[in-house]
Amino acid sequence: MNLFYKNRLALHQKHMMRYMKYVLNDHFLLVMIVAMGGFALYYSEFVKQLDQTFIYGRLFVILLWFLILFVGKVATLLKEPDMIFLLPKERQMTSYMKKAYQHSIWLPLIVITLTVGITMPLLVATTPLGFNDFYPLVLNLWLLKLGYLMIQLQKVYLNTESSTRLQLIIFVISSFLSISLNLYFNPWSGIIISLLFVAFSSFKSKDSLGKNPLDWEKAIAFERKRLKKIYSFINLFTDVPGLSSDVKRRTYMDPLLKRIKKEQGQTFTYLYSRVFLRGTEFSGLAIRLTVIGSLFLFFSDQLILNGIISVLFIYLIGFQLLPIYSEFDYMLMTHLYPVKREQKVRAVEKLIQIVLSVTIAIFSVLLLIRLQDKVGALMIIGMMLIEGIVFTKMYAPKRLKKLEKSLI
Repeated sequence: MNLFYKNRLALHQKHMMRYMKYVLNDHFLLVMIVAMGGFALYYSEFVKQLDQTFIYGRLFVILLWFLILFVGKVATLLKEPDMIFLLPKERQMTSYMKKAYQHSIWLPLIVITLTVGITMPLLVATTPLGFNDFYPLVLNLWLLKLGYLMIQLQKVYLNTESSTRLQLIIFVISSFLSISLNLYFNPWSGIIISLLFVAFSSFKSKDSLGKNPLDWEKAIAFERKRLKKIYSFINLFTDVPGLSSDVKRRTYMDPLLKRIKKEQGQTFTYLYSRVFLRGTEFSGLAIRLTVIGSLFLFFSDQLILNGIISVLFIYLIGFQLLPIYSEFDYMLMTHLYPVKREQKVRAVEKLIQIVLSVTIAIFSVLLLIRLQDKVGALMIIGMMLIEGIVFTKMYAPKRLKKLEKSLI
């Protein structure tokens, strides 16, 4: 079963690499470089102004470190057919699951190491800790994460609900207590609690895997949920076959739809608006990018950096909304509607224009609040308005025309 997991892992990684060329495209890399540069500049200037009288530094780090312990799940790579074809091998699945656990620990450990490294300057500036204390702090979080992954592994076995629930409570208490001891008393003091927690989780995990059968449906559902989060991120850059977005009723959005006149000329305007408001794919994408861009603008007071971020995020939001044009192309009834193709283009343009207008308004408020140079803030707002007009009236129609040809 160890070899079987290695083969499945190799196929999974090969499948993921197919999408990397779309994820790591020029737009994303440019945004990340600008974002990291802006964050590094602001963070360094912020830390220089702090001393040990700043009491909120440790509280923020405790909360951040606790949250990153939940990053990363056990990658079982199980699929629905396994419920039938691997059932004769159920007694050997323990070694398969242990191999999945061993593989799943590396990415969370890297994330923890990077997060601790980023927060160390803040701790050094606001606490008696030094950079040499990095190692016990990282080790403490590693131990807590190993214990948490053991709990995740037990969850996919039958008759473990009450046990894992108790372990999660112990995990939360142990995490806050050990991290607090590390930061407020001694960098090595919390490791004792973490070691006890890992020993307890290891004992319970060994007992659960040895006595209880695998819950195939739950294990497959957990893996499907894990992959959906990954594919949802990839879907921001390219279409992922088989990825279904959630649909929510959102009755509080009905007043917006009622403002659209129920007439032939507004057919696609209504359809696209309904897809955007009720679906989570496009609305979630626009909201996430708007929130990320707003956070960058809120924590930065650099005129040039804010201008670059504003222009980039307006373009990214508009560009990522263009695929909504083909949302109804595989529905027969939409091809029977007595409406012209130009109406689809105008409907998409109008939707993008409204979304970009809302985003520009939010960015404008943040720019006027954060920037001391109000003239510079007004210039950036003017740039965003011009960009929005050019995008919806010139760029979007050309892109939609190319998209129409690719679907024929």
